[in-house]
Amino acid sequence: MSRNAIPKPMTTDFASGTHVSRYFAALRQQRGLRPGQLAALLGASNNSKVGSLIRTFELGEEISEHWLQRLVAELKPEPEELARCLELDQIEAERQLELKRVAWEIWADQPIQPFLAIRYMAGVYGTREVPSAFCNSHEQAEGWAADELKRFRAKGCLNWTRRDCTWYDRCGLNPQRSNVTFKERSAGACMQLSGSAQRFLLGSNGHFTTKGYGLDQP
Repeated sequence: MSRNAIPKPMTTDFASGTHVSRYFAALRQQRGLRPGQLAALLGASNNSKVGSLIRTFELGEEISEHWLQRLVAELKPEPEELARCLELDQIEAERQLELKRVAWEIWADQPIQPFLAIRYMAGVYGTREVPSAFCNSHEQAEGWAADELKRFRAKGCLNWTRRDCTWYDRCGLNPQRSNVTFKERSAGACMQLSGSAQRFLLGSNGHFTTKGYGLDQP
């Protein structure tokens, strides 16, 4: 592995950073440099801004290829140690992914009240629980969902279980069943304000809901 061509470091959810980012932080500290001082050595036009980028990278956030390569050129990490850190990060990332998979599988196996997610318009999503009278079979629930979507002239998705879904085109046409897996999972239909992590949907009563309907997905 050359000093000037390394893979992009893998990030994790750890606030303390990755093995790679901690190694770069140690190299900086060994030279007695503050992040802003290091930014100046890298040729930054704004030492404070780039210094903050360096510090957030050391804490585990991603950094652009441009600044990564400049860090490599300036701090000159040992190729063998860098390779070791990358390998440890890969092992840890795989462990974290497996933990997430197990948590998702447990969540996905929990029974739910079948519901219809409705796309009223771009960026506006709502839910309607399938009435118990139509929950005797998946086919029966699909018929009810198609009628509801035709009434709203909308697209939607019937969530029969957390794994079994039926997608509809506008007005409830062309139903297509799909099986959700951990690998192919998504956050599902929801609304979210810019800058906020809170997801919500419009309930059948016209009020916003922040629980259930897939919003609690791990």
